[in-house]
Formats: sequence, C-alpha cells, structure tokens
Amino acid sequence: SEIASQGAKIWVPHVEQVWESATLEENYRKGAGFLKIVTESGSLREVKLKADGSDLPPLRNPAILVGQNDLTTLSYLHEPGVLHNLRVRFCERQIIYTYCGIILVAINPYAEMPLYGPSIIRAYRGHAMGDLEPHIFALAEEAYTKLERENCNLSIIVSGESGAGKTVSAKYAMRYFAAVGGSESETQVERKVLASSPIMEAFGNAKTTRNDNSSRFGKFTKLLFRNQMGVMYLQGATMHTYLLEKSRVVYQAQGERNYHIFYQLCAARAKYPELVLDHQDKFQFLNMGGAPEIERVSDADQFNETVQAMTVLGFSIQQIADIVKILAGILHLGNIEVSKKFNEGSEEEDTDSCDISHNNIHLQITGDLLRVKAEDLRRWLLMRKIESVNEYVLIPNSIEAAEAARDALAKHIYAKLFQYIVGVLNKSLNNGSKQCSFIGVLDIYGFETFEVNSFEQFCINYANEKLQQQFNQHVFKLEQEEYLKEGITWTMIDFYDNQPCIDLIESRLGVLDLLDEECRMPKGSDESWAGKLIGKCSKFPHFEKPRFGTTSFFIKHFSDTVEYDVNGFLEKNRDTVSKELTQVLGESNMSLVKQVMTLEEIDYLSVDSAKASTLGGRVVISAGRKQVVPSKQHRKTVGSQFQESLASLISTLHATTPHYVRCIKPNDEKIAFKWETSKIIQQLRACGVLETVRISAAGFPSRWLYPDFYMRYQLLAYRSKIDKNDMKQSCRNIVTKWIQDEDKYRFGNTQIFFRAGQVAFLEQVRANLRKKYITVVQSVVRRFIHRRRFLRLQKVINGIQRHARGFLARQRVQKMREARAGLILSKYAKGWLCRRRYLRLRHSIAGIQTYARGMMARSKFNAMRDHYRAVQIQRFVRGVLARRAYQKRRKDIIICQAAVRRFLARRKFKSMKTEAKTILHMEKKYVGLENKIISMQQRIDELNRDNSNLKHKTSEISVLKMKLELKKNLEGEFKNVKAACQDKDKLIEALNKQLEAERDEKMQLLEENGHAQEEWVSQKQQWLLENEELRRQVDQMIELAKNAEVSQRTQEDRMLAEIDNKELNEAYQRAIKDKEVIENENYMMKEELSRLTAGNFSLHGRTASNASSQNEDDVGYASAKNTLDINRPPDLLNKNYMYTDSTSLVVKLRAILEEEKQKHKYLQEQYLKLASRHKPTEDSFRVSELEVENEKLRSEYDQLRTSIKHGVEINELNAQHAALQEEVRRRREECIQLKAVLLQQSQSMRSLEPESLQLRGNDVNELMEAFHSQKLINRQLESELKAITEEHNSKLMEMTQDIERLNNEKEDLQQVIFESIDESEETANMDTLKQNDRYLRRELQKAVSQFLLVQEELKLANAKLKAYRQDGGQLEHKLEEEMSRNKANGPSSDVGANVTKQKSQNPQGLMQFHSSDLDKILQRLLNALTPRTVVGLLPGFPAYLIFMCIRYTDLTNADDDVRELLSKFVIQIKKMHRTPHPIENRVIWLVNSITLLNLLKQYGDVEEYVQFNTEKQNQQQLKNFNLFEYRRVILDLIVNLYQALIMQIQGLLDPKIVPAILNNDEIQRGRSAHGMRSRATSIGAGSSPEHGGGPAWKQLIGQLEHFYKQFQHFGLSNCYAEQIFRQLLYFVCAVALNYLMLRGDICMWETGMIIRYNLGCIEDWVRSKKMSNDVLVPLAPLNQVSQLLQSRKSEQDVQTICDLCTSLSTAQVLKVMKSYKLDDYESEITNVFLEKLTKELNARQMPTSNSDEFTIDQKFIQPFKVVFKYSDIKLEDIELPSHLNLDEFLTKI
Repeated sequence: SEIASQGAKIWVPHVEQVWESATLEENYRKGAGFLKIVTESGSLREVKLKADGSDLPPLRNPAILVGQNDLTTLSYLHEPGVLHNLRVRFCERQIIYTYCGIILVAINPYAEMPLYGPSIIRAYRGHAMGDLEPHIFALAEEAYTKLERENCNLSIIVSGESGAGKTVSAKYAMRYFAAVGGSESETQVERKVLASSPIMEAFGNAKTTRNDNSSRFGKFTKLLFRNQMGVMYLQGATMHTYLLEKSRVVYQAQGERNYHIFYQLCAARAKYPELVLDHQDKFQFLNMGGAPEIERVSDADQFNETVQAMTVLGFSIQQIADIVKILAGILHLGNIEVSKKFNEGSEEEDTDSCDISHNNIHLQITGDLLRVKAEDLRRWLLMRKIESVNEYVLIPNSIEAAEAARDALAKHIYAKLFQYIVGVLNKSLNNGSKQCSFIGVLDIYGFETFEVNSFEQFCINYANEKLQQQFNQHVFKLEQEEYLKEGITWTMIDFYDNQPCIDLIESRLGVLDLLDEECRMPKGSDESWAGKLIGKCSKFPHFEKPRFGTTSFFIKHFSDTVEYDVNGFLEKNRDTVSKELTQVLGESNMSLVKQVMTLEEIDYLSVDSAKASTLGGRVVISAGRKQVVPSKQHRKTVGSQFQESLASLISTLHATTPHYVRCIKPNDEKIAFKWETSKIIQQLRACGVLETVRISAAGFPSRWLYPDFYMRYQLLAYRSKIDKNDMKQSCRNIVTKWIQDEDKYRFGNTQIFFRAGQVAFLEQVRANLRKKYITVVQSVVRRFIHRRRFLRLQKVINGIQRHARGFLARQRVQKMREARAGLILSKYAKGWLCRRRYLRLRHSIAGIQTYARGMMARSKFNAMRDHYRAVQIQRFVRGVLARRAYQKRRKDIIICQAAVRRFLARRKFKSMKTEAKTILHMEKKYVGLENKIISMQQRIDELNRDNSNLKHKTSEISVLKMKLELKKNLEGEFKNVKAACQDKDKLIEALNKQLEAERDEKMQLLEENGHAQEEWVSQKQQWLLENEELRRQVDQMIELAKNAEVSQRTQEDRMLAEIDNKELNEAYQRAIKDKEVIENENYMMKEELSRLTAGNFSLHGRTASNASSQNEDDVGYASAKNTLDINRPPDLLNKNYMYTDSTSLVVKLRAILEEEKQKHKYLQEQYLKLASRHKPTEDSFRVSELEVENEKLRSEYDQLRTSIKHGVEINELNAQHAALQEEVRRRREECIQLKAVLLQQSQSMRSLEPESLQLRGNDVNELMEAFHSQKLINRQLESELKAITEEHNSKLMEMTQDIERLNNEKEDLQQVIFESIDESEETANMDTLKQNDRYLRRELQKAVSQFLLVQEELKLANAKLKAYRQDGGQLEHKLEEEMSRNKANGPSSDVGANVTKQKSQNPQGLMQFHSSDLDKILQRLLNALTPRTVVGLLPGFPAYLIFMCIRYTDLTNADDDVRELLSKFVIQIKKMHRTPHPIENRVIWLVNSITLLNLLKQYGDVEEYVQFNTEKQNQQQLKNFNLFEYRRVILDLIVNLYQALIMQIQGLLDPKIVPAILNNDEIQRGRSAHGMRSRATSIGAGSSPEHGGGPAWKQLIGQLEHFYKQFQHFGLSNCYAEQIFRQLLYFVCAVALNYLMLRGDICMWETGMIIRYNLGCIEDWVRSKKMSNDVLVPLAPLNQVSQLLQSRKSEQDVQTICDLCTSLSTAQVLKVMKSYKLDDYESEITNVFLEKLTKELNARQMPTSNSDEFTIDQKFIQPFKVVFKYSDIKLEDIELPSHLNLDEFLTKI
C-alpha cells in the first residue's frame, strides 16, 4: 500500500482477458472501501475493497523488469505479472523460452524458428544457464556440464498438455546431447539416437483434436555417456515406455486419427500389393474419426522416413516386411463382420450367439498375413472357453462379445508389437557397455481433462500428481540450498503438498485398490465399483461424489477438479484377451508373430532404479501400495502395472538431478503467435509454474549481484557513501538508506535478497530521483539557453535600432533633395508640356483638313466608276441574250437534218440487207475469213491460257511473297533459337565429354605411371649392367695404361673425351631442335584446332562482340594473339580452312627444310674440323654419322611431302614422334659404337712395346682422377639427355591425346548440335535457351582459360629447354677449358689439386647427407628449434637447410632420397599440427613451410618465379626434379598449419572477447558489467577490475600485441600476418555478435556506446601497426550493431536504419530491435515500425544465403592466400650453426 498512490499501475480481474491493466486515479487510504481506477481501455471504474485492505489489486512491475528472462526476478511475483511477462516475450518479442527458477517454460509458436541450427548449438556450448537467453539448449548444456563435472546421472522432465510441443522439445534436447557428446568415430550412435524419433512417432503418436502429432504414450529415454579422458562421449541409449493408449487402435473420437503408421501404410500400399490394402476410409479401425488427412503432411513420405529410420536402427528387411504384415493383419481383423445368427429351421434370431461367414475375405486375408488358420481364428471369435473344476465349457459369444474379443485381440497384437519394436530399438541403441552415466529425457503426457474422462485420463493425471510432488520437493530443496549457500537466515516456507491426493489414488482402499478388487470379482461391474468408491473414499478430502447418479466421481487434483466416467474402467483395467485367440496367434507360422506373442512385460527401469544409489540428502518417496503376486488366476492389472512403473520412474528421478521443461499450448487453432490468456493461465496453474512463483515469492524472490545493483542504484546514495573499491558496503549504504525494515532484504555472500515489491520500490525511488535531477538539469539548461537567447536578441535589437536611425536620417535628407529637384523639374516640365500641346493641336488640324479633301475626291471617283460598270454590264447582257437565241435556232435545224438523214440511212440499210442475203455476196465477202477466224481463235485460246497462267502465277506470287516474309521471320527466329540450342547442347556435351575425358585421362595416367615404373626398373637394371661393364672395361684400361707412354695416353684420353663430349652435345642439340620443331608444329595444330572449334561455335550465333570480349587477351606463344575466326560463314570456313591448312603446312615444311640444311652445313663444318684434328678412325665414324643424318633428313622430307599431299596433321605428328623415337634408339647405338671405338683404342694400346712405356705412379693417379671426373660429367650429360628425351616424349603423347580428344569432342558436339536443332524446332523454350546460352558462354570462357593454360605450359617447356641448352653450353665450355688446360700443362700433377681448390673456393650451396640420417636430422631440427633459438637465426633457416639438402639430391639425381626427404618433412609437420604444441612452434613452422615453398618456386623451372633471379641463382636451379606435386603438398600443409594456428589462437581469445567488447564499460572507469540479474556470476566477476589485470579490452589488445610480436620475431611476412588478424577479428565479431544476439537484456543504448568505444580501441591498434584497412572489414557487422543500438527507432527512421545495416541480415536487425531494452525516457518501439522495417529489409538484395539465421558461424575460417616472395639470400653464404648439433649429419659443399 505504500506505493499504491495516484498514477500507480495495477492489475484488475477481467472476464475474457483474465487480468487487465489499470491506473489508480487517487491515492489509497487505509480503510477505504473502494478504489477509483481507469482501465487500459479508458473506462472509469470503482473496485470494492475490504476494510483491512487484504484484497488490494496486485501492482504492475516497473518497465525495466518487463520481459525478463527469469520470471522469479520480477519484483511483484503474482499471476498477472507472470502472465504479462510471458505475453510480452511471446507476442511482442517472439521469444518462446522463459526461465521460471529451475523450470524452462516453452510456449509452442506453431511456426518454424531459426533457433536450432549448428551455430546455435556452438553458441550455447560452454555457457552456464543464464549467461544467454533461455533455450532448451541452455538447459541441456547445464545437464551435460554437470555430467562432465560430477559424473552423476541427470534427467530432463518434459511435460505439458497435448499439442504443447513436448515431443519437439525432447527431440531438440537429444539432438543437443548427440551433437556435443559425439565424435568422428561415433557418428553412427548419434544417427541412431536421432533416428529413433520417427519410429516412435509413427507407432506411438496420433492426431487428436488438440494436436496433429500427439504422443499417446510416455517415454523415458536414457542417453548413455562414457567418460573418456575427462570428456563425456555418447555411448548409446535406452528407451522405456509407459501406458500406451491401446484403445485408440479400435476407437477414435470425431476429428481424431489412429496411430500414424496405419495411414502411412495405406498411403504406401502400392509397394506392398500382397497386403491387399485399400484407402484408409475402407477400414473400420481408421474411418471412425473422419479425419484421414493431416494438413501439409504426406503419409507416403513419412512412411519412407520411418522405413529408412528402421533400417538405420538395425531392422532387417524381413523384420520390416513382417511388421508391415502384422499391421495390415490388424486392419483386416477390424473389417471382419460379425453377423446375426438364426436358430436352425426358423427365422428367429439367436441373441446369445453370432456368426462370421466362412468366405469372409478379410478373415482369409488376416489368416494369410498372420500365417494362422483362419478357421481357428473364426472359431474362437465366435466361442469362448470357460474353465470349471474338471472340464472346459464352450459358450457362444454374442455379437457384442465377439466384436469385443476382436477388438481386444487387435489391441493386444498392437501393444505386443509396440513392445517388440521398443525392444529392438533398445538393442540397437545400447551396445551393452557398462558403468555409463546417463541423462534421462522424460517425455510424458501432461494433465488432461476432457468432457468425458476415462481410465486413460485417470492414469495420466495420477502420473502428473506424482511428478508434481517430486517437483515441489525439488524446488523447495533448491530454494533452501540457495539461502544456505548465501549464508542468510530464513523461515520455513509452507508449500502445497499433494500427498493426500496421491493417498486417495494408491493407498489401501483407494481408487486403484478398489478397482483391482472389483476386477477380481466374477460379476464385477463399473456401477458396483462406483458405489464402493462413494462408500469407501468419501473420507478423503480430495474425493467428491456426483450430485446425481452413480456413474461418475470427482477427484480434486493439484491443478483442477476432474470428473471421471466409470464406464469402461474395469474392462480397460483388466485388459483381457481370449487365451484361445492368443494361442492361435502363438501357433502362427510367422516367427515374428510367435516372438511378439510370447513377449513378457519387464520393467527394466525398476531394475535400474533398484540398483541405483540415491544421492546424499535427497528425499526419496516410496509408494504405499500392496505388492500383488501374479498367478494363473490373477495376473497384474493395467492399473497395478502402471503404478509399479510410475513408482520406479519416480525412484529413478529421485536418484538423478532433475531439470524441468514445461510446454505451453498458446491456442487451440494452432495459429502462429496467437495468445489465449484463459487457456495459458490454466496450463500455468497445472504445470507448476505458478507454484514455483509462489514458493519464490514466499522468500526473497528478487536477487541482485552486488556489481549489478551498484551499477543500477548508485545514484540513490550520496557520493560520500560510495566506495568504488568496496561495492558490497556501498550497496549496504544504498539499501539501508531507503528500506528501513530489515526483514525486507538480506545481504548474502554474493547477492542481495529482496522481498517481493522492494525492487519495484527502489525503481520508483530511482525514477523519482532521476526525474528530480533531470528537472534541475533541464532548468539550468533552459536558463542558459534563454539567457543566451536574450543576450543575442539584445545585441541584435541594438544593431537594428542603430541601423534604423541612420536609415531614417538618410531618408529625410533624400526627401529634401527630391523636393528641390522637383521644383526645377516641374518648371521645365510645364514648358515642355505647353509646347507639346500646341504642336499636337496644329498637327491635328492639318491632318483633318488633309483627310477631308481626300474623302471628297474619292467619293467623286466612285460615282464615275459605278456609271462605267453599269454600261459594261448592259453590253454583256445584251450579247448573251443574242447568242442564246442563235444557239437555240441552230439546234433545232440540226435535229431536223438528223431525222432526215436517219430516214435515208434506214432505207439504204434495208436494201443492203436484202442484197447481203444472196450467196454470191456471201462468197465474195468471206473469202479467206475462215482461216483468219481459226487462227484468231487459236490465238485467243493461247492468250486465254497465258492469261490464266499469269493470273495463277500472280496469285501465287502474292502468296509466295507472304510465305517468304513469314519464312524470313521464322528463319531469323529459327537461327536464334538454333544457335542458342546448339550452344546449350554443346555445353552439356562438352561438360559430359570433359568428365569422361578426365576420367579416362586419370585411368590412362595411372596405367602409364605403372608402365613407366616398370620401364624405369628395367632401364635401371640395364644401366646397372652397363655400369658394371664400363667399370670392368675401365679396370682393363687402367691395367693397360701402366705400360703406356704418358704423353700418348694423355693425348688419346683428351681426344676420346672430346669425341664423346662433342657427340653427346651434338645429339643433345639435335634433340632440342627436334623438340622445338615438334612444339612449333604442335602449337600450330592447336591454333588450327582452336580456330576450327571457334568456327563451330560461330555457326550458331556467336557475334564478334562476344568473341572480342573473351579473346582479346594475349594468349599465344611469344605474345601472339589468339586467332579464333568466329564470324566466318560455315561453307567459307571449311574452304578457307583447307586452303590455309595446306599453305601454312608448306611454309612450315620449308622452314624445317631450311633448318635441316643449316644443320647439315653445321655438321659438315664440324666434320672438316674433326678431320683435320683426329685420326682416320674418327673420320670414318663421323662420315657414317653424317650419312645416317642425311638419310634421316631425306626420310623426314619425304614424310613431310606425303603429309602435304594427304593434308593430315595428326599423321605428321605421329611420324615425327616415331622419328624422334628412332633418333633415341640411334643415339643408343652410337653410344655402343663409341664404346667399341674405345675398346679398339685400348687394344691398339696393348700392341705398344712394354719397354717404351715409362709411367710414374703419381701420373697414373692423376690420370685416373681426370678420367673419373670426365666420366662423371659424361654420365651427367647422358642423364640430362635421357631426361629431356623422356619429358619430350611424355609431352608429345599428352599433346597427341589432347588433339585426338578435341577431334572426338568436335565430332560429338557437331552431332549433338544437329540433333538438338531438330529437337528444338518442336520444343523450344526460350527461358531454357537463355539459361543454356549463359552456360555455353561460361563453358567457352573455361575452354579459353584451358587454352591459355596449355599455352603457358608450352612457354614453360620452352623456357626449360632454353635453360637446359644454356647449362649444356656451360658444361661444354667448362669441358673445353679443362681439356685445353690439361693440354697446355701436359703431364702435370696439379690437376687434382686445382679441382680440389676450385671446390673449396666456390661453394655451391649444397648440404650433403645420408638418407639413413633423415629421421635424426628432422628430429633435431624440430627439437632444437626453440623460440629462443629461432630468434637468433635467419628467418626460415630450417627451410634453407632442407632446400640445400634437396639440391644435393638433385645433383646426385637421387630420386628416392628427395622423395623420402620431403615425405618425412611433411609427416613430421603434420604430426606437430595434429598434436598440442605452443603457438610459437606453429608460427615457426608456418614461416619455414612458406619459405620452403617459395624456394621450390624460385629455384624451380617456372619462368614467372625465376625472372628476378641472379645468374648465380639461375645456375643453382633444380636440374633433374620437377617438384610440382610436392609444392602442392606443402601448400596444403601450410593451409593446415594456418587453420591449426587460427583455432589455437581463437581458443585463447574466446574467453576475453565478451568481457572486452560487451562488458567492458571504460566510460565508467573499469566498473563491472551492466545488466540485470544473471543466473551465473562468472561473467560479472571476470570482468570486474579486481579479477583481471586491467581493463578487458587492454587484455585483448595485449594478447593481439603478443601474437603480432611473435609474428615479427619469427619472420612472418606482413601479408600473412594481416590475413591472420583479419580472421581473428572476424572471430571476435562473430563471438561478440552471437553473444549479443543471445543476450536480449543487454541490447540497449549504453551497450552500443560501449561496443563503439572498445572497437575504436582495436581499430586504433590495427592502424598503429600500419595494417591495411581490409583487416578491419570483418568488424563491420559489430560496428553497425552498435550504431543500430544508438540510432532513433521511429517510423521516419526506417530507411536510415536500412542504409545503416548493410552488413546485417534481416533476422539480425529484427532480433536486435525485438530484444532492445528501452530506457525510462525512450519512446516505445511500435509494431507498425517493426512491420515497415521488416518490409524494407526484405526488399534489400543481401548476398547472404540464409536470412533466417541471426548468428554468425564462429567456425568459419577464411581461405589462406600464399603469395610468392623473392629471396635474395645466397645459398652459398649460409653456414650451419654449431648449436643445432647437425654437423655430424650435414656437410656443406
């Protein structure tokens, strides 16, 4: 009453809305009998009150507490406050989850919500309950964390009425456990756990009037976990079910359905024709409810999902088929008709018996499906067996009894089948492991009350009574533990105990006991049982008898009083089924039917609960019931079985730590976010939410952390009472100042506890103080504004007056001047006016006279003219009359003459007519006339024919013109469609061909690789044999050389070496030239093929613009342009192609011929030189070589000429390839010939006399050393020649295959194009053609890019040849210099010394090692490279060492060694990044891997990377190895190292991000996080100054600074460091934004200011390191959220908000707006504003794919870009430090 003053907000009862908001119109006076209020609708009312004021209306909570995450944090804990808080969260903010103490209240939204994705799971992982917004995942995370920490059993109890979403909540809880408790090796377990839901929903769920997917059974699922290295992994699961609603199998109310599986089976009847199924309306068990369909649900699809889930969970195909048969048998069993039976010999009906037709089709089908005898089934449906003392009596069944037996059998079969399916699921889900902890998820029916409540509702409500009792005790215990933990004193709270109601149901002579007793009576009935209830149970206070009749009774449950109808109680409790019918099914030939019918009901949960140990201090409830031992006569009833199962369930829950989920159904119409207050308040009362609120309200419901309370209410105390270093004392001072009653609050260890209403009182005081202070501030500000305005106005007025006086004075002087000037002007004006008036008068008079004289003259002239005209008119009239009379007379005369002449002509005509009739006259007249007539007639006929033809042709011409116009139009359209269609089909075919070609190429490459390996092994063996032979020959030569002359030996060796070197060099040069020729030919052929391909494209509508847009780049070899002729017509293209083809080929052949002539000339010159220097044996050898060369040239010339004649380039290329192979074979023969010459020389040396050979020992050693060095050089040249030849051959084969593939593709494309043209004439879809045109354009671009890649490969091959040629020339030059030096010095002993000295003076940058030491070298490199060691070394020093080792393997051509070296290096690095290591080590090896990749590129064979090399570096390039594949492997290794480094750094930054970005209020100088009461204290404590080393943002930046310095010290390039920091800032943004999205209580204006300040600090740090602005781009969403929080939120600002939030999705913006927490003086966010904002946001074109997600993926890692960086470090300058301990393994050369 102390705050029930005028203007206070209260709640008053309302008929429809239950509670209505109102405002007090006057202060409450103690003892007043009424209150004047104004309701929210605006009506004025008076509320009657009691004199003592005990029924005062409940007060509304302050605005800051509306929409709280936890209902117990409300200051006023009462029913309307709870209801209003839920309504605001559900309707206005669309938040479906709310905490109520330990309860999670979940309201069914009837809409899809983006709240259950993987990103949401990751967001809640690791957060305590209360850190983020309420969610089922938060509850599951708390349970899982407790399981990990304490290794104890837990349970989640999900309850609610039908349609409230219990099954969905349980499903999402299990999904969370499967996600966080899974691993890569256990995905099968997770999949099985999640797959069990569709099966159980199909067999246990049904459509009711309240829910389309209502669970008609209780389910307790145990998720089993095992502890592995401190982490709980999901091991398996078990499932226990309760009270399946068997009566639904045979009966459904109107608007309801049977179990889903029956309708799914009927929908999929086409798959099982043997079941003889029909539409569901044809079956008696399925058509009772009249609702066969569910909206937006396909039964056929659901059946497929069910079968798939059964397959996942281990059901075999045969098991599924048998289950389907049993289900179909149940349906056909229900269609068996029981008819009347008549007495024999009469038509009288026998009422005690009935009949079933022998030919009943459903009876036969049931027997066939269940594999039983139909006759036995019919017999025991019509008869029943009664057992007496010594005999059995068969009694016929009436129609009702037979139908009851049929229905009982159907229910029994389905119940047993359901039990069997649950058993199979448990076997599949539980792998038999022991000692597992579990989390139980209880999905059980909620409190039910209908118009007619039967046995099922009684059992359900009984179970809810037991669960409510367990819940009340647990809530009371937690409340007590909370007070004890905080160390405050409190009094016992009296809470509702429903033990009397439970005693009424389960005690002796209770409802269940009397029901079982009545079931044992032979003639027990529902009515007699009802009478016993009324007689025996009336003593219980919760029992109430009906007013009228004895067919029902009332029980006062904890939520409502329910009336139960006794009809059917006994039958459902007995659940009897004919023993004979079960025996018939037990004798079935189907094994599954036998197995199902022999199942026994075993309650495994009771066994588990008996074994489980209770926790210390936990209250265990034991059921007071009588144990009934089953026997043959008395088996357990359904009630007793359910009572035992429920007792075991409660025992299990007591042995676990429970968590509660209460599901609420907002409306019956299933409309999204529709709120029905009356329905919801009933559910809140029934599910225990209001009871929890009542228990909390009885104690200290409002609890505040000391930092939160200080931040909120620090302005309520004087500054002298505030101590920033002792917040607890400051809070005490604030509370004691304003709340005088010490019973209204308690000070705990970490929190302040308040009674109900005290926080609202403090809020009102705070609001009043703020209003007072704001008023003072406003008055001062207004005074300042008005005074400044007055001074400014005064200054302005003075200025205006000064200027006004001056203006008036100037105006007066001006008037005086104007008056004087006016007098002067008027004098002259008057004179001027008089003169002007006189002159005007004189001029007027003269004019008048002139006009008067002229008028008189004109009138006289007119009179004379009129007289003349009258005379003329008379003259003409007289002439006309005379002529008219003459004409009339003349006409009459002519008529008379004509009449006379006509008379004379008639007379003459008659005479001529008579004369013409004579024969003679006729003969004279018609002489020759017949011929003329005939000829004329023929001519006329011809003309008529011509005329008709011309007319016909003229008509045809017009028609043809019209057709021609139409055809032209059609042809134009056809061409366009044809071109588009051809492009489309060509693209499709090209893609298919490309896929096939890539597959074939891959297989071919694998085969070629195998063949190459085999050839390499054989060639290696051959080379070993040749080496042995050469060694033997050399040994023989050394023995002979001991007896030879020194000078002669030196000269012979020099000659032989020169011959060998020259010959190999010339062969090498010829191979290079041949390769160049073939590459040129290949390039020309590719160019022609591309032109042909482009020509094919041009046939179908490509334009010059399209061609130029794609082919204007420099894509040819040596900067030649691509010459795709796209605009050429098809016929002209083919002709020009043949012409150009032959012409270009002739030109090329001429060039080749000229080159061959030059080669021939060069060989002749070499021959002359050698002839002058060497012996005749060498001359003969050179002559034979030249002859062979000439023969080769002639053969090539002939082949080229034949190829010109045939015009086939492929044959030419194949011939050139064969010639090259022949050249290689010939080179081998030449080597053999050289060996033979060498042998001859050795034999000639043997013939020398021994006495003439005088040789000293030291000369022999020098000669042998020179010989070995020369042999080494020759081997190197030979290996290089072989490598070049093999590479050239492989390139040639690849190019040949590419040409063949392109030809095949061309032919296939042409065929497809022509086919598609024919098809497109009939079915042409313009949209499809446009789409295919786009695809074709993309494919053409892809083909052009591939062509560019081929050109680039050719360019690289030419560069490599050029490098080889240069190296060969250098080697030749060195060899010549060495020979000339040896020849000049003669037989001297300084040769070996000079070589040794040269090696020591010119280090090559090589590290010699043995392959057996590789493991030790890499191990020491990894172990010796500590961060302290690396700082003193060259950045990337290990990479340089490894590369120098690679160069050594390249020099020795040791393929196995380089492969082993790189493979082991990669394996060691992979081991490092897969195992835990410090960040420093990861950075070190990331730098070294990047350096090694750059070295492989810089010293490789790619022109792009070697263009900056020095001459020395080019000489040090790799010669024998192409490490392209290893470069890719190292690149993948770098990416893996980067990802591992990022994940490790993110793990370190994660706990610092939220305190640094969201909770660090630097403006308040380091004080703790703002916000309301949190359920977890970790965040508030972690962000306070006394718990950290300075502000949180400084800690975060300090961590980033630490990483930055590490990157700098270890030599990581800035471009890579920026990429890493860009990813880290993305992670910072994602974590902070996700946390903000899931914390609606901190979405306020102040948070936006905090975020902006903290992000500004990070941005300043990034800019201080001179990083690019791209690093800050990932922070854009967080920046925009801070601006959004600080922006105005009115309807006029919608467009501004849309322009501001360019990086935020629609869901993110709306989430912030709906969660925004208004300050006291901010305007409310209206629904109209949200609707406009949503419309504008949806109109944007956002690049994001999923706009429903309001979180950012924290696991996303941006791709790592590795760029090439040139290194100017000389390899020969690198020395091996001694402290690395690698001297014994590595030797610098």
